[in-house]
Amino acid sequence: MRRRGLCMLAVVLALAGASAGRSDVWEQVHVRVVTIHYTTHNGLRRAAYVVLPDWYGPGNNPVIPLIISPHGRGVSAEANVDRWGNLPSLGSFAVVNPEGQGRKFAHFSWGYPGQVDDLARMPRILRSALPWLRIEPRRVYAFGTSMGGQETLLLVARHPKLLAGAAAFDPVTDMALRYRDFTRLRCNSGCLRKWGDSIGVGLRRLARQEIGGTPKSRPRAYARRSPIRYARAIAESGVPLQLWWSRTDRVVRSRDQSVPLARKLRRLNPAAPLQTFVGSWPHSADMRPYFMLIPALRTFGLVPTRTTSSVRARQSRLVHPLLPWHEAVRDGHGKLLSWYRPNAGLGYDRVLRLGWNFIERGVPRDPRTGSKVYLNYAVFDGQTLRGIYWQHNPAFLNAGFVDSLVSWYPYSGDRRAIGAVREMLDYQLRHGTSPAGWAWPRVAFTTACAGERTYGRCLAGLPRRFYGGVETDKVGLLGLGYLQFYELTGERRFLSAAVAAGNALARHVRAGDATHTPWPFRVSAKTGAVLDGAQFGGLVVGPVRLLDELVEVGVGNTASYKRARDLAWVWLLRHQLNRDSPAWNHWSGFYEDVPYNPRSLNQATPTLTAQYLLSHPDPEAIDPSWDEHAATLLRWVQRSFGRGPFVGAWGIDEQWAPGKPGCCSRVGLGSTTSRWAATNALLYARTGDEGARELAVRSLNYATYFAASDGRISCCGQRPTNTFWFSDGYGDYLRSFNWAMAAMPELAPKRRDHLLGSSSVVQSVAYGRRRLTYRTFDLRGTEVLRLRFRPRRIAAGGNVLAERSDLSAEGYVVAPLGGGDFAVRIRHDGARRIRLDG
Repeated sequence: MRRRGLCMLAVVLALAGASAGRSDVWEQVHVRVVTIHYTTHNGLRRAAYVVLPDWYGPGNNPVIPLIISPHGRGVSAEANVDRWGNLPSLGSFAVVNPEGQGRKFAHFSWGYPGQVDDLARMPRILRSALPWLRIEPRRVYAFGTSMGGQETLLLVARHPKLLAGAAAFDPVTDMALRYRDFTRLRCNSGCLRKWGDSIGVGLRRLARQEIGGTPKSRPRAYARRSPIRYARAIAESGVPLQLWWSRTDRVVRSRDQSVPLARKLRRLNPAAPLQTFVGSWPHSADMRPYFMLIPALRTFGLVPTRTTSSVRARQSRLVHPLLPWHEAVRDGHGKLLSWYRPNAGLGYDRVLRLGWNFIERGVPRDPRTGSKVYLNYAVFDGQTLRGIYWQHNPAFLNAGFVDSLVSWYPYSGDRRAIGAVREMLDYQLRHGTSPAGWAWPRVAFTTACAGERTYGRCLAGLPRRFYGGVETDKVGLLGLGYLQFYELTGERRFLSAAVAAGNALARHVRAGDATHTPWPFRVSAKTGAVLDGAQFGGLVVGPVRLLDELVEVGVGNTASYKRARDLAWVWLLRHQLNRDSPAWNHWSGFYEDVPYNPRSLNQATPTLTAQYLLSHPDPEAIDPSWDEHAATLLRWVQRSFGRGPFVGAWGIDEQWAPGKPGCCSRVGLGSTTSRWAATNALLYARTGDEGARELAVRSLNYATYFAASDGRISCCGQRPTNTFWFSDGYGDYLRSFNWAMAAMPELAPKRRDHLLGSSSVVQSVAYGRRRLTYRTFDLRGTEVLRLRFRPRRIAAGGNVLAERSDLSAEGYVVAPLGGGDFAVRIRHDGARRIRLDG
């Protein structure tokens, strides 16, 4: 599809490699994380992430304690960093989180002796890599959970003179028994897709590869990785040891692992400095900043004595009182980060998953209509989840959800989302489409009265009883939505609906002038009459995008579509993008619940026009000044609608009219802010504009604060009523984070595999271990991915693609992103099925 052009994706990935170098040092509130590299026992290069108080550095470096923290099974060292939160600043200590390396694997080292020896070398490695980091030799500790707890215990056994204390949370202590217990682990459908079988079968396979066989064939190898075999050495080490376990742990059963070790240690040495802590929590949840880590650290004198609540209060500071759902998270320079695990790059991913989960599982049925609330209401009450407000905006809402879906599905593989959006589109076709004999036949009605089963009424500025009003830009937007959904599913009723929208737009297009857009903004679908004098307004690139895609797909009357598209685009160049026209920067008309006012301006139309330019496969062919126009539009939006800055980030408001206060919030809107930010990310990807990059990242981070942890996403911050809109909180909000990650792969989650964007609609995707397969609608396309492995083979159909330095021909390009991750872009010219193997 043209929405994500081949040229745009090529530039995106070319720049991604250059920006990856910035990740050597990354920071969050009150701590800084420095990346170093070391050579493992078998000669491999691995990273280690050192968490320090934010004030600590070459010019201010007193002697401080060190904690060695090995990660858990299948968990990255970067994820392990997040376990520590801001505690190193509270206690003034350092934490080193090594990536590690077993006999075969990094994430599944399971106490390999070489890995344990590497952990013991960490103080020496740090002295060499960071000469200014001064470690107190007699205050070196080890903390780990699950497999990390197993390696912590083995470090005590094998290197007791190194440690002043150790804490093992929910540890594995008997590797042979653990191998047998793998089959007890539960595995849902997502787990089955990831592992290709039950997780227990997959883990047994990995264990055989890592350890060299089964417990029966290699009993000594399993014993060497089992802390219980070293119980005497641990009991006699003199190292103060904390053992933490949960009675309700469903992953590592304490009665088979921690309990036998604790009993044996006490039997071997009743005077051993052993403390046990027993409770009830999910596996590894005890090793978290505001759960059991504080008392564990306090036991060793690593943090001052204070209550958990006082620690929280010390850090409690909101971005703005109208955004009360999360405390502000800042980097070392005081700039805003996303609220959820920014060090792991999971902030945007979290918002996406919260939002889609709420739409798929959290929205109830309306007691009056029996339908999902989003089918009959634009707004829901945050307490009851029932529909409220006077008007529904189904055409724009449904178009936004399709646009979100075609980015979300390849990223996530979430097929439940397809079902939810299909329900929306089918309802619109049945209950919200104009009759075939009307002047605008078989097009989507823009609005409905809230709670009514049938769409077509309650267009602002008209009598409530008036039936059949449409906004022509929404005809184009939802027409494109129908076409995209057809390309995703192959269901031809949506293709027919898209062609009907294109036919209506082609039939009614006009040349336009400074007071007339190529289509009137609001018309009666029945008669074709212009409503409320709305000759000017709307998002002209909405219909243009539909006509582009109909021509690209080659369906319907393509000659008439080309003519209509060209007329509309020439009008944009001559008027709204032309400084010499009275219509220059006159971005009027978009929102359905506002009476027509040609003097009222909004941010949606200029931002989406800039996005169209920046995502076009060949923008210079349609606008020689495309880069200047896009940058100017985004600056105009910031000047006209900017709110803030808030902790270095700009919010973007919705609309304003002369003589009236701006609408709709002092903190801007999550949807408008994220859309503007994502378009700035595109500007950076296409032009290398560093200022646009900074604006994009900070405002995207800011936009995450509109999302509560339960999946309710506010349109505009907290207010007395009409806080939660399905469009502003979901359909027109979620897509921006996918757009931004496709433009800047460095923003995507670290150490995870994701198909971030494609120039085509992706019809199917399957994620496996070091393997990814997908199918596109178009034979020719370009995709961008972020992977935690470097592909060794990529095939398009039966054709194995060659690695290249650019995408001037079919093939693929790989750019390292740091930490073992890679940005991969692929060009395929004659196949729909793509397979990557690592």
